[in-house]
Amino acid sequence: MSSTNAPERFLSWRFEDPSSEGSKRRLQYLPDSKKPNAGTFILAKEDHTLGNLLRLQLLRDPSVRFAGYRMPHPLVTETHLRVETMDSKFTSIQAFESALGDLQLEVHLMDRSFDAALTEFEYNRGI
Repeated sequence: MSSTNAPERFLSWRFEDPSSEGSKRRLQYLPDSKKPNAGTFILAKEDHTLGNLLRLQLLRDPSVRFAGYRMPHPLVTETHLRVETMDSKFTSIQAFESALGDLQLEVHLMDRSFDAALTEFEYNRGI
């Protein structure tokens, strides 16, 4: 039991029924009112791990001018990821989707590489 007013950490990561009242969307997009090529993605129930990973992937894209994330408060389990592209022809939503696709491909390649190395290790050991 905690001595502070903060909720137990494990309670903030519970999966909620999306149809229940009070449940939040896992991903929201807030377009920038002053720049048509910028916006903020709010990733609910995520932390620095995904925020930094997406930021780095977005910055690899030459059409992305700015990508940064912030955590609004330590007790709030959401990440705010701001994305700005070079021009309005390539929107921040397109950049975000592209970064997600590239990360998915990288994870798939790492998974295949790990499985191949594990198979080779087991073969060499005679397992």
